Amino acid sequence: MDHIIKIGFLFPYSSIVPNMSQDIIDGFYASIPELHRKYFQFYPEYIDKGNSELVKSAINKLIMFHNVDVVSGIVSYKLIPDITPIIERQKKLAFFFDLGEYLPPLTSFSGSIFFNSLQMWQMEYAIGRWAQQKFSGKGAILMSVYEAGYQMHSSFCQGVFSTGMDEIDLHILPHNPNVSNNVEELEIFLDRINKSKLSYLHAMFCGSEANDFYKAFLKSGLQNKLPLIVSSYMATDELLNGLINTELNLYTASGWNYDSLEEKNVSFKKKYEFSVGKRATEFAVLGFEMGELFAQMIPELQKNELPQLIDILKNTIIIGPRGTRNFHHDLSLASTTIDIGKIILKEGKATKIIVDQGEALKYNNQAFADIHLQSVSGWKNPYLCI
Repeated sequence: MDHIIKIGFLFPYSSIVPNMSQDIIDGFYASIPELHRKYFQFYPEYIDKGNSELVKSAINKLIMFHNVDVVSGIVSYKLIPDITPIIERQKKLAFFFDLGEYLPPLTSFSGSIFFNSLQMWQMEYAIGRWAQQKFSGKGAILMSVYEAGYQMHSSFCQGVFSTGMDEIDLHILPHNPNVSNNVEELEIFLDRINKSKLSYLHAMFCGSEANDFYKAFLKSGLQNKLPLIVSSYMATDELLNGLINTELNLYTASGWNYDSLEEKNVSFKKKYEFSVGKRATEFAVLGFEMGELFAQMIPELQKNELPQLIDILKNTIIIGPRGTRNFHHDLSLASTTIDIGKIILKEGKATKIIVDQGEALKYNNQAFADIHLQSVSGWKNPYLCI
């Protein structure tokens, strides 16, 4: 059977990681044997920053105009109630991606909707728990208004609280659209933090604010005096390259280790970098995992019988660059392996070492519900899509 499997892809705008969506698509194709790539065709649909009306309109277009078999792309969990009626009414399979800025919903959602997540909230929980055990005392979080609108910082807090600690300082940098440089404002916050005699600081920023934070932190004199923990985005090569001539130690958590010598990871990098011609990213990993899954389902995808596809997706496990993965959200959802890393910036280079393994949050843990109840936000755009 030569039926082309049409995949509609919701393509958000990201000024911070412009290649996010394309990396996912490239990762997908890298995983598909060359002879079978002809069976898949992507239909990208631009959704700007991913608000509800644009996403619903894009899904309707993909289904009604392009007649796609699968609706995919980068979507926030916050939009599930808005898009579920469309997906179910049109009897389509949905396979979305997210960065893990939110925890999966407390309640179950449509059986025809599946997600592949970077699970950043799991990394935050794990590094929060590790930091409290490692440094003890009281810590602090310093973040932007943007990061405060998601659940990653709440996950970090719950990781801290899981050790028995019952408090942590929270500092939020005010948003001022008329200010292009936040260094001076951040210096005021860092001076306040320094005077509080804290045991560690967790920074959560993205885009230009991440660069501003590093400038302010280096000016403050706190480097290598106050342990600095950063979000996974703040530990990307792009940002670290701007710090290469400084001396600074950082700690972070990661759900995927580029340098891992595990066979599946080595194979992924070889396939991706040969076919695409550039360094693999975590977004390429997400697409590759989807491709590994869909490559096993080509006959069923071509028949396009939704109940059968749902049953397969609910019961299929793949072993990819991040280890064991599945894609339905219940108590059996696999957590990504979490590495606690130390980054040493010295003598013009960045050295990354794994110092520990993080503990993931179980889905039946009370903290899972607590994070949802304590962090209510209206942010519907996927993380980094600004």
